[in-house]
Amino acid sequence: MEFRYSTEQELFRRSMREWVAKNLEPRAREIDKGEIGIPKEVISGLVDLGVFGLAIPEEYGGHAIPGEEPLYAMIAIQEIARGDLSMSTSVYTLLTAGWAFMINRFGTRQLKEEVLPRVARGEIFVGASLTEPGGGSDLGKIKTRATRKNGSYVVSGEKAYISGVKECDRLGWPSGHCTLVSTDPDKGHRGQTYLFVPANSPGMTYSVYDDMGRMGLSTGGLVYKDVEVPAYCLLGEEGQGFYHLMQSFNFGRLLVVAACTGAIERGLEISAEYCKQRHTFGRPLIKNEAISFEMVNDWMQFDLLKLNVQRAAWMIAQQTQDPGSISDKDINKTIATCKCLAPTLGHDVARHGMMYHGAFGYTKETPLEMMLRGIMSYEVGAEGGLNVMRGIIARDLWGDVASPFKA
Repeated sequence: MEFRYSTEQELFRRSMREWVAKNLEPRAREIDKGEIGIPKEVISGLVDLGVFGLAIPEEYGGHAIPGEEPLYAMIAIQEIARGDLSMSTSVYTLLTAGWAFMINRFGTRQLKEEVLPRVARGEIFVGASLTEPGGGSDLGKIKTRATRKNGSYVVSGEKAYISGVKECDRLGWPSGHCTLVSTDPDKGHRGQTYLFVPANSPGMTYSVYDDMGRMGLSTGGLVYKDVEVPAYCLLGEEGQGFYHLMQSFNFGRLLVVAACTGAIERGLEISAEYCKQRHTFGRPLIKNEAISFEMVNDWMQFDLLKLNVQRAAWMIAQQTQDPGSISDKDINKTIATCKCLAPTLGHDVARHGMMYHGAFGYTKETPLEMMLRGIMSYEVGAEGGLNVMRGIIARDLWGDVASPFKA
């Protein structure tokens, strides 16, 4: 059992931290204003570091190390989140890298040849289109339909709260979203199919929401009106989309938690730095146990969480290399535990730090307020609500009798 990164992983982490501190952190507030999105220079820098190709094989332009993709992706996202506490850059990156990993796993060769090299070069955005206006967590009830026609799937329906709608439109094909559709409504979730729907397809329109945080990455809705999707954009097998998606979620949620832990670590550092140099009544703030002990409590939870995230990355890597070596239930429980705890801890760390800063904490002079706004996206439900995570754990601990997802 080894708790340290390998020499190569540690060198990569240090390179990421150095680059992020110099090139991303100084631009975080600019990104948070939402007017420029993620700057091209930031994307180019991440490309130079190899971030977008960490989960893509060499044959498709990436440089994935087989069996270590989740670990390297986790390290990259943690370091990016430290530099941009608004979460915009980490979310842009984790979505593109994470869903590219799924395209590599389930996509046809033609789809992989068209999409993955452009992902590795940072030229396109890839995301997921799952939630609908009528609901999100109960994916078995989705209403977006797809029917076969002349070698294509014709998609009609509406999705909501989708990341990267504006980026996809701007960057164009082969940007797109991995989309869950119903191809046989009578079969419920057993009749669902997973498609990669290309950006700017005729019949597709988008809208943009005015979110409270993560301003550097758009969130909005997508409407599909008889959108023709080439058959080679099928992900996995027709009718197996729900099950493919469940496997996809674990990798995506791993990277979400990595973003949360990176932000938490930096948030704790910012609070400690301020409380050591700020004096009241003749001594530094950090001498007050009400403050230092609360920070200690947050740090203890963070330390345990960070170890469990690393364990989760290792578990996914092991299962990818040796299917069946670790059970789906064990991975589900570990990932769900991390996803349930991380956003709330991040919210607490940001809120506590803002209070230590006093009135200063209520201004945009401290990055903690944009951390609070950004990390709440995962607290309210993105990539799975907190009680959905609890439901997964209950089901996989005690069986269907404890599952809130079944009558």
